[in-house]
Amino acid sequence: MISQFETLPNEILLNILCYLSWDKILISFWSLNRRINSLIYSIFSIDKYEISFNQLDLSYKKFSLILLPLIHKSSSLSSLIKYIHFDGTNSNSYNVIHQFLFYNNDKQILCFPNLKSLKITQCLLSQSIIQTLSLLIQNQLNQLTLTFDEEMIELIRKSEEPWKIDPHARKQIMMLKQLIRQIFSNKCQLTCLRLDIADDNSPINIHQCLILSSHRSTSSISNKMQYCCLTLRHLYICLKYTCFLEHLIEHIPNIERLSVTFKRRMDFEPRSKSNIEALIKSNGNWFEKVPKLNYFILKVFVKNDFEFAYLKWILNNLNHIQKFKLHLQIYRMYSSSDIMIKEYIVDANFIYQYCMPDIIINITDFQFYIISECQLLSSNIEKIINSFKIHQFFIDHQWTNVTCFYDPLMSYQHLSSSNVNILQFMNGLHFYANIFTWPRIQDISIDLHPSLYLFLERLDEIYPNVSHIKVYTECYKDVDQSDLAVSLRIPFEIGQRKITDIQLRNVTRLDLGFCQSPMIKSRNTSMDVNKARAKVFAHLISMLVQLKHLLVEKIEWLYHIIQYASNELKTNALNSVQCAEFGIPSCHYGSNDSIHIGKNLVPFLSTHMPHLQTLHLWRPDDFPWTSIRPNINSGYFYYIDASRWTESLQTSESIAQHVNIFEQDLCQLVEQLKQFVFLDIHGKIDPGKLEPYRSMIQKCFPCSIIDIELSRFRLWI
Repeated sequence: MISQFETLPNEILLNILCYLSWDKILISFWSLNRRINSLIYSIFSIDKYEISFNQLDLSYKKFSLILLPLIHKSSSLSSLIKYIHFDGTNSNSYNVIHQFLFYNNDKQILCFPNLKSLKITQCLLSQSIIQTLSLLIQNQLNQLTLTFDEEMIELIRKSEEPWKIDPHARKQIMMLKQLIRQIFSNKCQLTCLRLDIADDNSPINIHQCLILSSHRSTSSISNKMQYCCLTLRHLYICLKYTCFLEHLIEHIPNIERLSVTFKRRMDFEPRSKSNIEALIKSNGNWFEKVPKLNYFILKVFVKNDFEFAYLKWILNNLNHIQKFKLHLQIYRMYSSSDIMIKEYIVDANFIYQYCMPDIIINITDFQFYIISECQLLSSNIEKIINSFKIHQFFIDHQWTNVTCFYDPLMSYQHLSSSNVNILQFMNGLHFYANIFTWPRIQDISIDLHPSLYLFLERLDEIYPNVSHIKVYTECYKDVDQSDLAVSLRIPFEIGQRKITDIQLRNVTRLDLGFCQSPMIKSRNTSMDVNKARAKVFAHLISMLVQLKHLLVEKIEWLYHIIQYASNELKTNALNSVQCAEFGIPSCHYGSNDSIHIGKNLVPFLSTHMPHLQTLHLWRPDDFPWTSIRPNINSGYFYYIDASRWTESLQTSESIAQHVNIFEQDLCQLVEQLKQFVFLDIHGKIDPGKLEPYRSMIQKCFPCSIIDIELSRFRLWI
């Protein structure tokens, strides 16, 4: 019998299927009949259609038992897939790369013969993944996106004691550096590369990995070419060290589009200032090295004349380009010797003198966004805009239409070549200008200011692209507790009649505070403050029509909402949350109240967030969130009792107790949240718990993938 669904024309069916993720399409509709299969083929054959492992609801069980066999059994389907993205943010997807890419985990038989683009973001770069990438960039891929996982970044930052790195990690670092060398050699066929190495540091020293091949004494051009990637046309790279850019230019002779981002600052190490000054004075020219480069994008922070001079040197080396985009943020941290940085106002003359090559040959398209710390009057803004209309260079190139506005709260001048809506700044808004995403403003930060409701009721209108709001919650060290309770209530009591009418339709993520393991400490606050804060948070949560991701610095704040502000919280306001991040205080130290906060976690989630799929917990110590520490009476003997408890944590009996309590926590979580698939805990455990925890997880969740280290636990079920 034909269902009503199958009577729909192909055009409507295609529109319906395009709203579903790739895994839902295959699980729900594959093999229904030939017609549906042909429609799925047509969707998967769309150029740029991506198989992405970043869905919140993608479980390992669904992947391993359904999706993987289905794709491997259909050679016609797997041959259509050209774009794959592994993202480790909400899963341990890096652990399934080999399972997914190769038949029977055989590295010689690729499951996707037409795979052209691979993205690996926020993933652990294991030795096996590095080996896979080395193979694919030689024989298969045209496009690669590669960023470091947080664990890799932590490894990089342990520069003070490099001798403590174990041999396995040291080998991993060597393999990664070899991969970078291979990428920029003739053993690579990539045409497009996105690479983020902005967290490079000792002992990994990626910035040094191209030095050897850059300075090899070779007698022939053919020998030199083996240290160049001749196929690379587009490169988007995030850097820390300037020397890597200089060496990089030697290895990409056919590059046409180059985007360079110094994510935090331009670092001149390990070279001395005198060496850099001598370099800047030289008349370098990169035309012979990158003659085909016609589009250059640079995003950078500058804080002194020295960095401005280096910026100018780069631009002079690339004066043959046709298109140039500059996103620049200027910090006024000048010394008495700085001259350029003292020019507070950025106008046409400033840009022409300091932000463009001295000799301009071919440039036909120039775009810029510049943020500068300064003090401006309204008359200054008019003069800045007019400066472009009277400057001969900008008149000749018809680049006279600019946007200039001033943020009086942060003291920032914003100058853009794009005709964008002038931003509106209001009390309570912390607008941190983002040179990386401009002009698409996607996140903002706010204070609990008395006029905040006026800003929120116009948010969808004046910031239509904002999907993420961060709230500053506790900057109250010098504020009296009674004053604090009043100040928290004011923003919403003033506009109380309008609060219930505010609906933030575009915002999908709300951060109440900031989660980091060292910050998760219990602080005693008065009941009045807890009540006032609970009402404010209840109002904010209720304004979000489609809240998907919720971060709360301290889980007890949510408990307070239910306890003190249920009337202010819209019915089922938390029901749509799919991903949550919470800070939970220590289960070993602190007050008797704080060590038992975690026991209410799962009951709260199952009641108020029944559709939760991903949970990130931030802990200052152990992974279990239910404490087994006995109540320790305050008073004279408190420190003696607490010290004895701390010493007992190392015993085999204590470890066994914590294994049991962690098992109970995990089982309760999975049993009560039916859609749950991924748990990520930032914490800190003793080495003696590592293997007992691992064994327990493997026994309780055999069809899952775990990553467990001393400071991180991840379970994908």
